[in-house]
Amino acid sequence: MRLLSVLKAGLVAGCTTMGIPAKGDVPLANVDLEWIYGAWYIVGTIPNFLERGVVGGYDVYGPGRNGRIREDFHMRRGGFHKKQQHYTVAIDVLPDTGNADWRVKPIWPLRLPFLVVYVDPDYRYVLFGEQNRKWGWIYSRTKQVSDADYQMLLGRFAALGWDSSLFRKIVQTPDQIGAPGFLSDGIKPSPVE
Repeated sequence: MRLLSVLKAGLVAGCTTMGIPAKGDVPLANVDLEWIYGAWYIVGTIPNFLERGVVGGYDVYGPGRNGRIREDFHMRRGGFHKKQQHYTVAIDVLPDTGNADWRVKPIWPLRLPFLVVYVDPDYRYVLFGEQNRKWGWIYSRTKQVSDADYQMLLGRFAALGWDSSLFRKIVQTPDQIGAPGFLSDGIKPSPVE
């Protein structure tokens, strides 16, 4: 199941993309790895088979071995009453990309591309995607994002060529199951005791 985070493969705005090389025609952000480290909640995605039924998904990034990033992914599949699953992978950061072109290594010899296309100046939000614009993720330092900020982040994806109408919010709290705009397929409410 680690493939959920791994296949985030294939983030625009202001000074975060100026002077940084593009991957194909996708501008890359300029990422300070010390600031990207820590916990990030997955609050939005273009739905895909890997995220069906996922609730409470979050990543923790930190320094790994040999200059890599260590990614610890946590989630529950099927509802909040299910056991939390945890997966760890290594990420290579390609040189001369502003630390924004990552290769996620789930199993040898795979190295899947994962692009950082936007990081807000305070490192509250980060947008990840891939060159073909069929996959995209909105990450936040908090489980919930205001509607205004969520729309702003969708606008950043749209400005980069993603179809922002495809994004759905990821369920982070039980009250979000079945709510409009949330990806709730395959999620069951917790049984009443």
